[in-house]
Parts: sequence; structure tokens; C-alpha cells
Amino acid sequence: MKDVKRKMAKGAAWMIGFKLAQRSLTLISMIVLARLLVPADFGLVAMGTAFIAALELFSAFNFDVALIQHEDPQPVHFNTVWTVQFLFALSIALLLLIFAESLSHFFDEPRLTFILFALSAGTVIGGLENIGVVTFRKELQFDKEFLFMFSSQAVGFLVTMIAAVALRSYWALVFGIVATRFARVTASFVMSPYRPRPSVAAFAELFRYSKWLYLSNLLRFLRFRSVDFIIAKLAGPAALGTYSVAFEVAAIPTTEMVAPINRAVLPGYVKIAHDMAELRKGYLEVIGLIALLAIPAAAGIAASSELLVMVLLGDKWAAATPLISILGLSGAIMAMESNIGSVYMAIGKPQMLTFLSGFYVVILIPLLVYLTIQFGVVGAAWACLIAGITNVPVYYGAMFRTLNLRISEFVATVWRPLISSVIMYFVVREFQRLAGSDLSSLTAMPWLFAAVGVGIVVYLVSIALFWQIGGQPEGAEATVLAETQKHLGGIRKRLRAA
Repeated sequence: MKDVKRKMAKGAAWMIGFKLAQRSLTLISMIVLARLLVPADFGLVAMGTAFIAALELFSAFNFDVALIQHEDPQPVHFNTVWTVQFLFALSIALLLLIFAESLSHFFDEPRLTFILFALSAGTVIGGLENIGVVTFRKELQFDKEFLFMFSSQAVGFLVTMIAAVALRSYWALVFGIVATRFARVTASFVMSPYRPRPSVAAFAELFRYSKWLYLSNLLRFLRFRSVDFIIAKLAGPAALGTYSVAFEVAAIPTTEMVAPINRAVLPGYVKIAHDMAELRKGYLEVIGLIALLAIPAAAGIAASSELLVMVLLGDKWAAATPLISILGLSGAIMAMESNIGSVYMAIGKPQMLTFLSGFYVVILIPLLVYLTIQFGVVGAAWACLIAGITNVPVYYGAMFRTLNLRISEFVATVWRPLISSVIMYFVVREFQRLAGSDLSSLTAMPWLFAAVGVGIVVYLVSIALFWQIGGQPEGAEATVLAETQKHLGGIRKRLRAA
């Protein structure tokens, strides 16, 4: 068990490292593109990717997760997943070509037709990805997973930057997406020795596990992409572009910290799923780490939204400021709920995730339509936050029953990061007000750095104080402190040796 947890921790570190590296590229890309392109450019591409995501629902069976969960997958299982994956990709590309013009008429955007034609080529290319790379996660080889994912992101970044400077249009985003998929396929065959062959022999077996994941992915689409269609139809591409970029910034705690942790711990959860006590302990350790890292990050982004927009995006993106404030708080809730799905997949109960996602969607969709009509894109952001808050007792009530977890155990794990983040949020909000509103990108930059510094100091002092008052309990704080001391000790030894 200790070896599994050690590999989970190491894998989480690799995945966080990947996301930090990826985020560095994305951040540079965002700063450059926000000044070369306009919100409507981002909105156009968001329309196209949202439609692709809708079509990809037909193939959203998560067979890769089924391979990870399978105790002894054989070549026939890998070949089946690869074959089905490519057939679905080919079908989606054909549907894109068929419905491209109709979708352009629906949104009254003729430019969308050729965007969808180009993205269809990327879809076919992506369907060829070597399924052998799944073994990186299954065997907890996250150093290989890191290299595999980052190499394709780097290629996409370079293509997007070159195209943006040369073209100054939305085509830079499109070319970047296609290039990323091509690079990912190439890397998958270079890095994995497995060579898939056409077969569908194991489809029925894999489908029995994945059918619930399919429904979960359908609901996940409605949760995260229905807002794109609603905003595009009711408010237009410029509003959708503003929302998309605001969501990209606000979701950093989930996409850059929590998503890689969840990706790393799922195989580990699978290995200890037969021991409920160990699984419960493992979940508390992971949720403690998520709370320690993601909640303050989300609170800091929400509190400093005005400075972030001014420095990263510029004056023409001012409409994104209130969206980042609202979506930042929504991101904190989303981050804390996300690991629940890994637990349910590990214990072979993906249907629970389906039911929980369904509850959220039933609340979200009516709110989205009503509040977007009443208040525009800001109303859409409020709909996401309200739905997230409403969903908290349902998600955690189900999790407590599944793991036989006491509320007191959960509260003892997360209360210190939560209270410290609230304190930090209000301090940073007040500090941001000192900067005033008449700022340029250059004059706002030192204020942003100062706000980040103030937030870090306030959070660390608060968390340390609460940890000391609580008697220095075991948990995420103790683990992070021990690992930090260990690495600092190693650095001191190497310096002495040098």
C-alpha cells in the first residue's frame, strides 16, 4: 500500500509539473493572442470546438479508463479501443463536413463553415493516436506521460504563435489545435512500442463498464459546454470569446492543479479500491492536498481579477473582470468536487457519477437560459456559481455514504485551507482597491505582483497559525512541510559537495 501511495504522490507531482509547464506556455500564448486578436476571434473558435465536443459525445465511452480499471487487459482490448476510437473520429469528421454550413446559418456566422472544415481534419488525425500510451498511466509511469503530453503542447504553442503573428486572425487558433493533435499522434507512436491493429472483438466487454461513463460524459458536456451554445446564440461570438477567456483564467486551479492530481491518483485508487479503509484514507490525503493548493489559488484569482485582466489581457478585455471574479469562486467548488469522480471510477461505480452530474445539469440549464437572457454573459457566470453551491451537499452526501466517511473527518481535513483562503480573499480584494481603476498594463503589473505576494504571505501565515493551534495534526500541511524539508536538505548536501 505504501508503494502505491508513493507512486501516486510521485505521479501527482509529475502531472502538476506538466500542468505548470503547459500553463506557462498557455499564459504566454494568452498574453500574446489577447493583444493580436479580438474577443470575437476566440468566440468563433469556441463555437467550432463546442460543436465538435457535441459530436464527440457519440464516442465518449472513456475506454482508456476501462483499460486502466481492467485487472489484466490483453492486446485484443487495446486493439478494440484503438479501432473504435478511429472509427468514431472518422464519423465525427464526416458529420462536421455535413453540418458545417447549417451550423453557420444557425449562429449567423458564415466564417464558421471553413473553421469546421479545418477542425474536421484535426479530428481524423487525432483518432489515430496510439492506444499504447495508456500503459503510462496504468503502470504509473508518469515521467513518460509528462513527456508525451508536453511535447504535443509545445508544438501547438509554436504553431499558434507563428500563425498569430503572421495572420492576426482566428486561423492561428485553428492551426494550433490541428498541429497539437498531429504532434500528439506522432509522439504516441514514437514513445510507445505498441502497434495497434484493427479489431472490435472486445467491444461488448468494454462497453459494459463504459456505458455509465458515456452517460457521465454526456452530462459533463451539458455542464461545461452548454454555456457555449447558450451564450453564442443569445449574446454572440464576442460575448462567448470573453467568457471563454475568463473561464480559462478562472479555471486554473482545476485545470492546472486538480486535474493532474486526479489523473495521477486514479490508477492508485484502483489498486486500493478493495480496501475501503485505505481508500478512505487515500481520499482524505488527496482532498487535503487539493484544498491546500486549489482553494487559495481560486480565491486569489477571484480577488485580483481586475489586475489580472489589465496585465494579462489588456483594456479591450475589461468585460472579463466580473466573470473571472465569479468563475474563480465557482472554480474553487469545482476543484473540491472533482476528485469524487476518480473514487467512483476506481470502485467500479461510474453510475454514481452519472447521477450526480445529472442533478447538477438539471439545475444549471434553466439557470443558464434565464440568467443569460436577463443579465447577459455575467448572468451565465452566476448560473454556474449558483449551480455549484447547490450541488455541494448532494455530492458530498453521496461521497460520505460511499466511503463511510464522517463529516468531522472531512471538516478536520479542509477547514484550515478554507478559512485561510477566505481571509486571504478579503485582504487581497482590499489591497486591489488601493491600486485604483485608472491603470495601464504596465502600471498594473507591479500592483499585481504585490497582490500575489500579499496573498501568499497572508495565506501561509494563516494556515501555519491554524495548524499550530490545532496541534500540528497529520495531513497535507505536514506532508508538504516534510517534503519541502527533505528537498531543501538534498539541495544543501549537493551544495556542500560542490
